[in-house]
Amino acid sequence: MKLGRKIKKFKYKFLFFLRSHLHIFIYNYIILNLSKKKFKKCISSKKIRIIKSKNLDYINKFEYKITSQNNEDGIIEYLSSKIKKPDNFFFEIGFDFNEFNSFNLIKKNWSGTLIDGDQIKCDKLKVCINRYYRKKKINVSSNFINYKNINQIIKTYISKKNFDFFSLDTDGMDYWILEKLNFRPKIICLEFNPWLGKFKKLVIPKKLKFNYNSDMYYGASLKAYIYLLDKRNYKLVAIESSGNNAFFIKQNEFKIKFNELDINKSFKLDPKFSTAEYNKVYARLIKKKWIGK
Repeated sequence: MKLGRKIKKFKYKFLFFLRSHLHIFIYNYIILNLSKKKFKKCISSKKIRIIKSKNLDYINKFEYKITSQNNEDGIIEYLSSKIKKPDNFFFEIGFDFNEFNSFNLIKKNWSGTLIDGDQIKCDKLKVCINRYYRKKKINVSSNFINYKNINQIIKTYISKKNFDFFSLDTDGMDYWILEKLNFRPKIICLEFNPWLGKFKKLVIPKKLKFNYNSDMYYGASLKAYIYLLDKRNYKLVAIESSGNNAFFIKQNEFKIKFNELDINKSFKLDPKFSTAEYNKVYARLIKKKWIGK
C-alpha cells in the first residue's frame, strides 16, 4: 500500500475513534475545521470547461464544471432547465463531501438527499451543509445502498415517483440497484464502466455485499444500461466528454425533444488513456465473471 493511502487510512480510523469517544459537539467542531476550507473553495468555484474526448455531440457544448467531478454540472443545468414541471428535488447516491453532482443544485436552492456508505465523508458534508446552507432542505445520510433497500431508503425522504434528478455512483452494484428502482426520475445520471467498451451488454454478477478493489471490475457497460432503461422508456441523451457518466431522460417530462444518442457513434474515451491501455484492461476484465457476454 502506498504511503499516501496508508496516511489516509490512518486519518480515517483516527476520526472514527474520535467519533466514538468525543461529545458530538466537539467532534463536529473538529470535523468542520478539517473540512470547511475545501468546502468553501468549492462554494466560490468558477465555471470551467475542460473538454476531453474529441467525439462530441451537440449536447456536449453545454458542458462545464463547477462542483461536479468532470463536466456534469453543465449537462445537469441544461437538462433540468427544460423540464416541464420541475420540483427541484434531487437524490444522489455516492459522493465526495466537496465534489458531487448535486452541489451546484444546492447552490441553486434545490432540495434533496445525499447518501453514501462512508460515515466520515457524510459527517464532513453534514457539518458543512449545516454551516453554509442551514436554511436549505438537504438530508445527508450514511447508508450502504443495495438492490434490496434502495426503494425503502428513497421512500424515507420522498414519495414522489418522478422527482427531477437522480445520480447513482456506488462503484459496484449500480446496474442491479437501478433494475430494482421503483421510482422514475426525470433525469438519471449514472456512472458506467467505460473499460468494457461499447459493443457488449456486460453486467457484474449480483452480489449483496460488494467491495470495489480499484481494479476496474465494477458496474456494467453502457450498452447494458441502455438495454435496461429502454424498457422503461428512458433514452440516452448525453455522455459527458470524459466518457464516465451517461444521462438518461423521460422524454415526456421535457419541453423540448432531445436527440437520442447512438452508442456506436457517441461512445467516448478519456484521452488521458491510450487505446492500447483501454484494450489491455478490457482483455483482463473480459476474463472475469460477467452476465451477458
